[in-house]
Amino acid sequence: MGTYDGFSQAGRPAFAFIAAFGFAALTAAALPAQDQLQAVPVPPLLEKTVAVPAAAGWVDTGINVEPGQELRFTASGRIDLQKGNPEASCGPEGIDLVTVEQPVPNANLGALIGKVVQLVARRVDEDSGQEVRDEIFVLFPIGPEGALTVPFKGRLYLGVNENVLRDNGGEFAVVVVRRPI
Repeated sequence: MGTYDGFSQAGRPAFAFIAAFGFAALTAAALPAQDQLQAVPVPPLLEKTVAVPAAAGWVDTGINVEPGQELRFTASGRIDLQKGNPEASCGPEGIDLVTVEQPVPNANLGALIGKVVQLVARRVDEDSGQEVRDEIFVLFPIGPEGALTVPFKGRLYLGVNENVLRDNGGEFAVVVVRRPI
């Protein structure tokens, strides 16, 4: 337990606490005028539309997230999981098929999925010279509509629930709404 300084989180005297313990009797005249109260700033609601091409892999939304924030998703559009194959066309709900090659095994093949990533370290592989990103991440299904309470600080990425991307076509349009804590 911390110490009590006589003020609430909004910076106003916590009159109920004081009166409950009989320390003082306060009247309405002791309260600050309404226009003198300072508002606590609240981060604005963010709404952003992100294109998720089926052949792109993970798409960086440019949205940083914090633990406890609520994300809501609404997706539309159609993709082809194999160009030229009409049976491999789907919307954000994906195709009712599960393979061992899917990033999110409990979601339909081709469904819209998300990933929150926290970068731990960047390094260069000595053999290939390529940058390697060490990450902590969580994957989650979205489909046509979805929601997530963010588990940890990171960056939001969107993608298609399939690992073979080179023969894909089309894209999803995803509206992401981030509500402040």
